[in-house]
Amino acid sequence: MKKRPGFVSATGIAAAGILLAGVLAWTLLAGPGLFSPGPLNAQAGQDERGGVTSHAALGRDCGACHPAPWNAGGMADACVACHTGIGSEIRSGTGLHGGLSRAGVPACDPCHPDHRGPDAALTELDPAGFPHGATGYSLRTHREMDSGKPFTCADCHPASILTFKQAVCVRCHRDLDAAFMDRHETTYGRDCLPCHDGTGRDGADFDHSAVPFKLTGAHAKVACGDCHTAARSRDGIARTPQDCYACHAADDEHDGAYGKRCEDCHSAEAWDQVTFDHEVFPLDHGSEERKASCETCHPASTGSYTCYGCHEHTEANVLGEHEGQGLAELAACIRCHPGGREAEGD
Repeated sequence: MKKRPGFVSATGIAAAGILLAGVLAWTLLAGPGLFSPGPLNAQAGQDERGGVTSHAALGRDCGACHPAPWNAGGMADACVACHTGIGSEIRSGTGLHGGLSRAGVPACDPCHPDHRGPDAALTELDPAGFPHGATGYSLRTHREMDSGKPFTCADCHPASILTFKQAVCVRCHRDLDAAFMDRHETTYGRDCLPCHDGTGRDGADFDHSAVPFKLTGAHAKVACGDCHTAARSRDGIARTPQDCYACHAADDEHDGAYGKRCEDCHSAEAWDQVTFDHEVFPLDHGSEERKASCETCHPASTGSYTCYGCHEHTEANVLGEHEGQGLAELAACIRCHPGGREAEGD
């Protein structure tokens, strides 16, 4: 015969039965308060939710927040049944709670504990573990203040953890560098968040080599606001024109005659370093004593040319020299004189 465990005895079974009967009697007479870890929060909200204005108003209805084990769903489902706006954010992945849900933050009790008394806070965050980036603003560049003191939640949220005003940014950064903030506000305004997400990608650490327009040569020393003059958001910065002419039109001494591709002739090292490769028609085909400028051969635009600007030709002379050859366009010299060489072509 198998030996019975020592802790299983007639006395033990009787004691367990008496205890269970007592618990059941207490629950029937006094409600489930025996299992409650503490009183619920009694602070009334602005709107009625689920027929009540505070958690304490739920009274002994534990099932309103704690579904029975055999029921489908969990406590978070019971929360959003009342807090429908939060539920919409989570389902759509938008807003604060939608961002937290995407970041894998469990809903809802890690941030909203209760049963701590009628006046206890219903929102409590762990600054060390809270995924602030899920709110749309990273704390990567705000670990320590300029003094070396670690940031606290209250440094940026002085009124409430649930509110934030950008004036806090302006006040703090003005204390760091008032002259810079004056220039920055004049150029971009006082709306910080459309451009800054706390990662540092849109600040002094921004890697401009990661975008198509590289800041090489003289461009490396240009202030952001000189190119991104009208930008008021990250999208606006990204939409800034990336062609040279958008910035250098006022410097164009050619008045657009030579097109808008400044980079075909000008170097990023310096505006006056002209580097156009004139391989299609070598400029050294003539006398070294006569240096031609662009305007010599292209008085109207780079889309057209003339040889009269350098050679002492007249239309009458050209007609006389080419008489009987049946040339339809005597102005198209390089058709028969490629590279400026004589007596070539048809």
